[in-house]
Amino acid sequence: MVSQCANPGCSAQFLYFGQGQVVAVPHREKPLSESTVEFFWLCGDCSSHLNLEVELNGAMHLVPRQPMRGLSTA
Repeated sequence: MVSQCANPGCSAQFLYFGQGQVVAVPHREKPLSESTVEFFWLCGDCSSHLNLEVELNGAMHLVPRQPMRGLSTA
């Protein structure tokens, strides 16, 4: 169960899903027929400037969001 923001520097508590980003990370266990899913949540503030990246080995990293190209701010 998700209880707080995945950003270790943030103390936001997950109360309901109204803002933010939930990431589901599947983990395959042995035997191959068994798998589990782990959920991570970034609060609305953190998800506005961070993304969760998951490597093939299941390690999670926070990375800065890249600005979207082609959008004008005018």
